Amino acid sequence: MSAKKKIQKRNKKNDHFQEFKKLLSESKRILISTHALPDGDGLGAEYALFHYLKKIKKSCRVYNPDPCPPRYQFMDPKKAVLLGPREVQLWDSWDLWVILDTNDPRRLKNLWGELSLRSKKIVFLDHHPILSSLEESVHYPPHALIVSETESSSIGELLYRAFSDLNLTSINKEIALGLYVSVMTDTNSFRYSRTTPLSHRIAGEMIEHGVNAEEVYQQIYSSKEVNHLRLLGHMLSNVKVSKGGKLAWIEVNLETRKQHRATADDTQSFLNLLLLLKDAEVVCLFREEENQQIRVSLKSKGKVIINRIAEELGGGGHDYAAGFAVSATLKKTVQSVTTRLLETIEYFEKFGKLPPRG
Repeated sequence: MSAKKKIQKRNKKNDHFQEFKKLLSESKRILISTHALPDGDGLGAEYALFHYLKKIKKSCRVYNPDPCPPRYQFMDPKKAVLLGPREVQLWDSWDLWVILDTNDPRRLKNLWGELSLRSKKIVFLDHHPILSSLEESVHYPPHALIVSETESSSIGELLYRAFSDLNLTSINKEIALGLYVSVMTDTNSFRYSRTTPLSHRIAGEMIEHGVNAEEVYQQIYSSKEVNHLRLLGHMLSNVKVSKGGKLAWIEVNLETRKQHRATADDTQSFLNLLLLLKDAEVVCLFREEENQQIRVSLKSKGKVIINRIAEELGGGGHDYAAGFAVSATLKKTVQSVTTRLLETIEYFEKFGKLPPRG
Protein backbone atom coordinates (compact mmCIF):
# COMPACT_ATOMS: atom_id res chain seq x y z
CA MET A 1 0.00 0.00 0.00
CA SER A 2 1.36 3.42 -0.95
CA ALA A 3 1.99 6.13 1.65
CA LYS A 4 -0.85 8.18 0.18
CA LYS A 5 -3.34 5.33 0.52
CA LYS A 6 -2.20 4.64 4.07
CA ILE A 7 -2.83 8.29 5.00
CA GLN A 8 -6.25 8.19 3.32
CA LYS A 9 -7.11 4.99 5.22
CA ARG A 10 -5.97 6.51 8.52
CA ASN A 11 -7.97 9.69 7.85
CA LYS A 12 -11.08 7.61 7.10
CA LYS A 13 -10.63 5.78 10.40
CA ASN A 14 -10.30 9.10 12.21
CA ASP A 15 -13.46 10.40 10.51
CA HIS A 16 -15.38 7.33 11.68
CA PHE A 17 -14.05 7.67 15.21
CA GLN A 18 -15.08 11.33 15.28
CA GLU A 19 -18.57 10.35 14.08
CA PHE A 20 -18.81 7.71 16.81
CA LYS A 21 -17.96 10.29 19.47
CA LYS A 22 -20.54 12.69 18.01
CA LEU A 23 -23.24 10.00 18.06
CA LEU A 24 -22.33 9.07 21.63
CA SER A 25 -22.66 12.70 22.69
CA GLU A 26 -25.94 13.42 20.86
CA SER A 27 -27.90 10.18 21.37
CA LYS A 28 -30.31 9.93 24.30
CA ARG A 29 -31.23 6.24 24.38
CA ILE A 30 -28.31 3.88 23.79
CA LEU A 31 -28.17 0.10 23.64
CA ILE A 32 -24.84 -1.67 24.25
CA SER A 33 -23.92 -5.20 23.16
CA THR A 34 -20.92 -7.44 22.59
CA HIS A 35 -20.40 -10.72 20.77
CA ALA A 36 -21.60 -14.22 21.70
CA LEU A 37 -19.50 -16.02 24.33
CA PRO A 38 -18.49 -12.64 25.79
CA ASP A 39 -14.97 -12.15 27.12
CA GLY A 40 -13.24 -9.68 29.42
CA ASP A 41 -12.60 -7.15 26.67
CA GLY A 42 -16.22 -6.89 25.57
CA LEU A 43 -17.74 -7.13 29.05
CA GLY A 44 -15.30 -4.71 30.65
CA ALA A 45 -15.84 -2.20 27.85
CA GLU A 46 -19.63 -2.55 28.19
CA TYR A 47 -19.43 -1.96 31.92
CA ALA A 48 -17.27 1.14 31.45
CA LEU A 49 -19.45 2.57 28.67
CA PHE A 50 -22.67 1.92 30.61
CA HIS A 51 -21.43 3.79 33.68
CA TYR A 52 -19.97 6.62 31.60
CA LEU A 53 -23.30 7.13 29.81
CA LYS A 54 -25.26 6.93 33.06
CA LYS A 55 -22.99 9.55 34.56
CA ILE A 56 -23.82 11.97 31.73
CA LYS A 57 -27.57 11.28 32.16
CA LYS A 58 -28.11 9.01 29.14
CA SER A 59 -30.67 6.21 29.09
CA CYS A 60 -28.69 3.04 28.36
CA ARG A 61 -28.96 -0.72 28.63
CA VAL A 62 -26.67 -3.67 28.02
CA TYR A 63 -28.11 -6.61 26.10
CA ASN A 64 -25.93 -9.53 25.02
CA PRO A 65 -26.57 -12.70 23.01
CA ASP A 66 -25.17 -14.86 25.85
CA PRO A 67 -25.12 -14.54 29.66
CA CYS A 68 -22.15 -13.09 31.52
CA PRO A 69 -19.68 -15.86 32.50
CA PRO A 70 -19.40 -16.34 36.29
CA ARG A 71 -15.79 -15.13 36.54
CA TYR A 72 -16.78 -11.65 35.30
CA GLN A 73 -19.85 -11.23 37.49
CA PHE A 74 -17.77 -9.57 40.22
CA MET A 75 -18.11 -6.36 38.17
CA ASP A 76 -21.88 -6.62 38.38
CA PRO A 77 -22.71 -8.58 41.58
CA LYS A 78 -26.35 -7.43 41.60
CA LYS A 79 -26.77 -8.57 37.96
CA ALA A 80 -28.21 -5.19 37.01
CA VAL A 81 -25.92 -4.21 34.09
CA LEU A 82 -24.29 -7.05 32.14
CA LEU A 83 -27.48 -8.72 31.01
CA GLY A 84 -28.12 -11.44 28.46
CA PRO A 85 -31.10 -13.00 26.69
CA ARG A 86 -34.46 -12.32 28.34
CA GLU A 87 -32.79 -10.55 31.28
CA VAL A 88 -33.72 -7.00 30.33
CA GLN A 89 -36.78 -5.21 28.96
CA LEU A 90 -35.88 -3.35 25.76
CA TRP A 91 -37.39 -0.18 24.34
CA ASP A 92 -39.35 -0.25 21.08
CA SER A 93 -36.48 1.70 19.46
CA TRP A 94 -33.31 3.57 20.44
CA ASP A 95 -31.08 6.27 19.02
CA LEU A 96 -27.82 4.33 18.97
CA TRP A 97 -26.75 0.70 19.22
CA VAL A 98 -23.07 0.35 20.15
CA ILE A 99 -21.69 -3.13 19.39
CA LEU A 100 -18.34 -3.73 21.05
CA ASP A 101 -15.42 -6.02 20.15
CA THR A 102 -16.68 -7.33 16.82
CA ASN A 103 -17.51 -6.05 13.35
CA ASP A 104 -19.21 -9.31 12.36
CA PRO A 105 -23.03 -9.30 12.85
CA ARG A 106 -23.03 -13.10 12.76
CA ARG A 107 -21.37 -13.10 16.19
CA LEU A 108 -24.47 -11.44 17.63
CA LYS A 109 -26.56 -14.56 16.93
CA ASN A 110 -30.28 -13.67 16.87
CA LEU A 111 -29.75 -10.13 18.13
CA TRP A 112 -28.76 -8.76 14.74
CA GLY A 113 -31.93 -9.84 12.97
CA GLU A 114 -34.14 -8.82 15.88
CA LEU A 115 -32.64 -5.44 16.75
CA SER A 116 -30.84 -3.87 13.78
CA LEU A 117 -33.96 -2.28 12.31
CA ARG A 118 -35.05 -0.93 15.70
CA SER A 119 -31.86 1.14 15.97
CA LYS A 120 -31.68 4.59 14.40
CA LYS A 121 -27.87 4.34 14.25
CA ILE A 122 -25.50 1.42 14.74
CA VAL A 123 -21.78 1.60 15.51
CA PHE A 124 -19.47 -1.41 15.58
CA LEU A 125 -16.54 -0.36 17.79
CA ASP A 126 -13.81 -2.89 17.19
CA HIS A 127 -10.07 -3.51 16.97
CA HIS A 128 -10.10 -6.56 14.69
CA PRO A 129 -9.47 -6.36 10.93
CA ILE A 130 -12.63 -5.93 8.86
CA LEU A 131 -13.17 -9.24 7.09
CA SER A 132 -13.29 -8.95 3.31
CA SER A 133 -15.53 -12.03 3.18
CA LEU A 134 -18.24 -10.23 5.19
CA GLU A 135 -19.02 -7.90 2.31
CA GLU A 136 -20.35 -10.88 0.35
CA SER A 137 -22.20 -12.70 3.13
CA VAL A 138 -23.50 -9.95 5.45
CA HIS A 139 -25.71 -6.97 4.72
CA TYR A 140 -24.86 -3.81 6.64
CA PRO A 141 -27.77 -1.33 6.58
CA PRO A 142 -27.06 2.30 5.62
CA HIS A 143 -27.41 3.42 9.26
CA ALA A 144 -24.52 1.16 10.41
CA LEU A 145 -20.96 2.40 10.87
CA ILE A 146 -17.82 0.31 11.48
CA VAL A 147 -15.07 1.87 13.59
CA SER A 148 -12.20 -0.62 13.66
CA GLU A 149 -8.73 0.38 14.84
CA THR A 150 -6.41 -2.62 14.75
CA GLU A 151 -3.58 -0.67 16.40
CA SER A 152 -5.50 -0.56 19.71
CA SER A 153 -4.82 -3.22 22.32
CA SER A 154 -8.46 -3.48 23.35
CA ILE A 155 -11.88 -1.87 23.23
CA GLY A 156 -11.09 -0.38 26.62
CA GLU A 157 -8.24 1.54 25.03
CA LEU A 158 -10.56 2.89 22.31
CA LEU A 159 -13.16 3.94 24.86
CA TYR A 160 -10.53 5.62 27.02
CA ARG A 161 -9.55 7.75 24.02
CA ALA A 162 -13.19 8.56 23.29
CA PHE A 163 -13.90 9.52 26.91
CA SER A 164 -10.76 11.68 27.03
CA ASP A 165 -11.69 13.51 23.83
CA LEU A 166 -15.34 14.01 24.79
CA ASN A 167 -14.44 15.17 28.30
CA LEU A 168 -18.11 15.14 29.31
CA THR A 169 -17.46 13.78 32.79
CA SER A 170 -14.71 12.37 34.96
CA ILE A 171 -13.81 8.69 35.32
CA ASN A 172 -15.21 7.12 38.49
CA LYS A 173 -14.38 3.78 40.07
CA GLU A 174 -16.99 1.85 38.05
CA ILE A 175 -15.77 3.23 34.72
CA ALA A 176 -12.18 2.59 35.79
CA LEU A 177 -12.93 -1.04 36.68
CA GLY A 178 -14.46 -1.72 33.27
CA LEU A 179 -11.60 -0.11 31.38
CA TYR A 180 -9.01 -1.97 33.45
CA VAL A 181 -10.68 -5.37 32.93
CA SER A 182 -10.92 -4.74 29.18
CA VAL A 183 -7.28 -3.74 28.76
CA MET A 184 -5.84 -6.30 31.17
CA THR A 185 -7.67 -9.33 29.80
CA ASP A 186 -7.24 -8.58 26.10
CA THR A 187 -3.50 -8.07 26.47
CA ASN A 188 -3.22 -11.27 28.57
CA SER A 189 -1.98 -9.23 31.53
CA PHE A 190 0.06 -6.96 29.21
CA ARG A 191 2.00 -9.83 27.61
CA TYR A 192 0.64 -9.87 24.04
CA SER A 193 2.50 -8.17 21.22
CA ARG A 194 -0.42 -5.80 20.64
CA THR A 195 0.07 -4.29 24.12
CA THR A 196 0.74 -0.57 23.64
CA PRO A 197 2.34 2.11 25.82
CA LEU A 198 -1.16 3.51 26.27
CA SER A 199 -2.30 0.14 27.67
CA HIS A 200 0.10 0.53 30.57
CA ARG A 201 -0.78 4.19 31.10
CA ILE A 202 -4.50 3.34 31.23
CA ALA A 203 -3.84 0.56 33.75
CA GLY A 204 -1.86 2.89 35.98
CA GLU A 205 -4.48 5.61 35.83
CA MET A 206 -7.33 3.18 36.58
CA ILE A 207 -5.45 1.94 39.66
CA GLU A 208 -5.21 5.59 40.76
CA HIS A 209 -9.02 5.73 40.39
CA GLY A 210 -9.38 2.90 42.91
CA VAL A 211 -9.09 -0.35 40.95
CA ASN A 212 -7.50 -3.11 43.03
CA ALA A 213 -5.29 -4.90 40.48
CA GLU A 214 -4.71 -7.99 42.63
CA GLU A 215 -8.42 -8.39 43.39
CA VAL A 216 -9.34 -8.13 39.69
CA TYR A 217 -6.74 -10.73 38.76
CA GLN A 218 -7.91 -13.11 41.50
CA GLN A 219 -11.56 -12.74 40.51
CA ILE A 220 -10.89 -13.52 36.85
CA TYR A 221 -8.09 -16.05 36.99
CA SER A 222 -8.30 -17.62 40.47
CA SER A 223 -11.98 -18.50 40.62
CA LYS A 224 -11.97 -22.06 39.30
CA GLU A 225 -13.76 -25.08 40.72
CA VAL A 226 -12.03 -28.42 41.35
CA ASN A 227 -13.67 -29.81 38.21
CA HIS A 228 -11.86 -27.20 36.16
CA LEU A 229 -8.47 -28.29 37.47
CA ARG A 230 -9.31 -31.93 36.84
CA LEU A 231 -10.29 -31.10 33.28
CA LEU A 232 -7.10 -29.07 32.88
CA GLY A 233 -5.05 -32.04 34.10
CA HIS A 234 -6.81 -34.30 31.62
CA MET A 235 -6.23 -31.86 28.77
CA LEU A 236 -2.55 -31.27 29.56
CA SER A 237 -1.90 -35.00 29.73
CA ASN A 238 -3.33 -35.28 26.22
CA VAL A 239 -1.60 -32.36 24.50
CA LYS A 240 -0.76 -33.12 20.86
CA VAL A 241 2.48 -31.81 19.36
CA SER A 242 3.53 -31.93 15.71
CA LYS A 243 6.82 -33.40 14.57
CA GLY A 244 9.43 -30.75 15.37
CA GLY A 245 7.12 -29.17 18.00
CA LYS A 246 6.16 -26.07 15.98
CA LEU A 247 2.42 -26.74 16.42
CA ALA A 248 0.65 -27.87 19.59
CA TRP A 249 -3.04 -28.38 20.22
CA ILE A 250 -5.71 -29.60 22.64
CA GLU A 251 -8.93 -31.41 21.72
CA VAL A 252 -11.95 -31.08 24.02
CA ASN A 253 -14.88 -33.26 23.05
CA LEU A 254 -18.39 -32.70 24.35
CA GLU A 255 -18.41 -35.85 26.46
CA THR A 256 -15.30 -34.72 28.36
CA ARG A 257 -16.75 -31.25 28.92
CA LYS A 258 -19.99 -32.69 30.30
CA GLN A 259 -18.10 -35.14 32.50
CA HIS A 260 -16.24 -32.24 34.13
CA ARG A 261 -19.24 -29.85 33.94
CA ALA A 262 -17.07 -27.37 32.04
CA THR A 263 -18.45 -24.35 30.21
CA ALA A 264 -17.01 -22.97 26.98
CA ASP A 265 -15.46 -20.14 29.01
CA ASP A 266 -13.68 -22.66 31.26
CA THR A 267 -11.59 -23.96 28.37
CA GLN A 268 -10.40 -20.59 27.03
CA SER A 269 -7.52 -20.27 29.50
CA PHE A 270 -6.09 -23.66 28.50
CA LEU A 271 -4.76 -22.30 25.23
CA ASN A 272 -2.42 -19.81 26.90
CA LEU A 273 -0.66 -22.64 28.74
CA LEU A 274 0.44 -24.17 25.42
CA LEU A 275 2.31 -20.96 24.67
CA LEU A 276 4.73 -22.03 27.40
CA LEU A 277 6.06 -24.76 25.11
CA LYS A 278 9.55 -23.81 24.00
CA ASP A 279 9.34 -24.82 20.32
CA ALA A 280 5.68 -24.10 19.61
CA GLU A 281 5.05 -21.24 17.18
CA VAL A 282 1.28 -21.78 16.90
CA VAL A 283 -1.14 -23.37 19.36
CA CYS A 284 -4.80 -24.21 19.00
CA LEU A 285 -7.80 -25.46 20.92
CA PHE A 286 -10.52 -27.61 19.30
CA ARG A 287 -13.73 -27.58 21.35
CA GLU A 288 -16.86 -29.55 20.48
CA GLU A 289 -20.00 -27.47 21.02
CA GLU A 290 -23.56 -28.47 21.92
CA ASN A 291 -24.77 -27.40 18.46
CA GLN A 292 -22.55 -30.02 16.78
CA GLN A 293 -20.04 -27.43 15.66
CA ILE A 294 -16.33 -27.39 16.42
CA ARG A 295 -15.02 -24.11 17.83
CA VAL A 296 -11.35 -23.54 16.98
CA SER A 297 -9.17 -20.97 18.78
CA LEU A 298 -5.73 -20.14 17.37
CA LYS A 299 -2.80 -18.27 18.87
CA SER A 300 0.66 -17.50 17.59
CA LYS A 301 3.74 -16.39 19.52
CA GLY A 302 4.14 -13.50 17.08
CA LYS A 303 6.02 -14.93 14.14
CA VAL A 304 3.33 -16.71 12.12
CA ILE A 305 0.20 -14.77 11.10
CA ILE A 306 -2.85 -16.99 11.53
CA ASN A 307 -5.96 -14.81 11.15
CA ARG A 308 -6.21 -15.37 7.38
CA ILE A 309 -6.76 -19.08 7.96
CA ALA A 310 -9.53 -18.23 10.43
CA GLU A 311 -11.09 -15.77 7.96
CA GLU A 312 -11.09 -18.29 5.12
CA LEU A 313 -12.94 -20.72 7.39
CA GLY A 314 -15.63 -18.23 8.34
CA GLY A 315 -14.04 -16.57 11.37
CA GLY A 316 -11.48 -13.86 12.02
CA GLY A 317 -9.40 -12.10 14.63
CA HIS A 318 -6.01 -10.48 15.09
CA ASP A 319 -2.83 -11.44 13.25
CA TYR A 320 -1.72 -13.60 16.16
CA ALA A 321 -5.02 -14.57 17.84
CA ALA A 322 -8.05 -15.73 15.92
CA GLY A 323 -10.88 -18.24 15.84
CA PHE A 324 -13.73 -19.77 13.88
CA ALA A 325 -16.41 -22.48 14.05
CA VAL A 326 -17.13 -25.24 11.54
CA SER A 327 -19.82 -27.87 11.13
CA ALA A 328 -17.77 -31.06 10.94
CA THR A 329 -16.56 -33.88 13.15
CA LEU A 330 -13.81 -33.20 15.66
CA LYS A 331 -11.48 -35.68 13.96
CA LYS A 332 -11.89 -34.17 10.48
CA THR A 333 -11.56 -30.63 11.78
CA VAL A 334 -8.35 -31.40 13.66
CA GLN A 335 -6.85 -33.15 10.65
CA SER A 336 -7.65 -30.42 8.12
CA VAL A 337 -6.77 -27.45 10.35
CA THR A 338 -3.47 -28.84 11.66
CA THR A 339 -2.41 -29.74 8.12
CA ARG A 340 -3.16 -26.19 7.00
CA LEU A 341 -1.34 -24.66 9.97
CA LEU A 342 1.76 -26.79 9.46
CA GLU A 343 1.90 -25.74 5.81
CA THR A 344 1.62 -22.09 6.87
CA ILE A 345 4.32 -22.45 9.54
CA GLU A 346 6.67 -24.13 7.06
CA TYR A 347 6.08 -21.39 4.48
CA PHE A 348 6.73 -18.67 7.07
CA GLU A 349 9.99 -20.30 8.07
CA LYS A 350 11.17 -20.39 4.46
CA PHE A 351 9.89 -17.05 3.16
CA GLY A 352 8.86 -14.96 6.19
CA LYS A 353 5.37 -14.27 4.89
CA LEU A 354 1.99 -15.85 4.27
CA PRO A 355 1.66 -18.32 1.38
CA PRO A 356 -0.29 -17.04 -1.63
CA ARG A 357 -4.07 -17.45 -1.51
CA GLY A 358 -5.48 -20.55 -3.12
